[in-house]
Amino acid sequence: MNDTIQQLDGDSENEDHIEWFDGVTSGIDSKRVAAAGILAALSIAIAPVAEFIPRIPGWGIALFDPVSIIWIIAFLIGGFWIGIVTTLAGTMGLFLYDPTGIGPFFKIVATLPMIVIPYLGLKLRRQADSGSNLASPRKYTVLMLVALLVRLSLMVPLNIIIVPLFFDWGIEQIVQYTVILNVLQSLWDALVPYLVVYPTGLYRHYGMW
Repeated sequence: MNDTIQQLDGDSENEDHIEWFDGVTSGIDSKRVAAAGILAALSIAIAPVAEFIPRIPGWGIALFDPVSIIWIIAFLIGGFWIGIVTTLAGTMGLFLYDPTGIGPFFKIVATLPMIVIPYLGLKLRRQADSGSNLASPRKYTVLMLVALLVRLSLMVPLNIIIVPLFFDWGIEQIVQYTVILNVLQSLWDALVPYLVVYPTGLYRHYGMW
């Protein structure tokens, strides 16, 4: 009897995993692949613009990141699959500008929570079938604030480990700069894509989920 119950529980868990995977990958067709490719290429092409954006003194990191904004726009318009593929492909392309890989690595780690957390938030509410469910300013703000907390929990330790390899900074200074930078970038990462996608009607005409 116990073996039967355990088997049923295992089958139920497998079904849940399959359902989640199907939800993420459903509707993957040539149109979605093309959209992800175009948006990834756009994010790579726009990367040089960051050279003209004000940077944190002594650190050289831009206060405003147009690349990650494109990645999040891809998610809001196309859904989780397009957002993730655009982000991964865009990250690979950024190695053309930064062969060391440090910049692209930091960028993808910082950006992924801004995509994954809103999606999981919708998933928990069983609303992940449509990007229109993120159009509510209140819901979007709450999810992006949670994403910011997750982002900080990743980026603060990462910077504490990596930054001393290049700069003679103390931990307190690293933490302060990391928090300030990520709060500012998260503000733009959340605000600009929302304003581009929803109030303009872009999602209404071109939304793919």
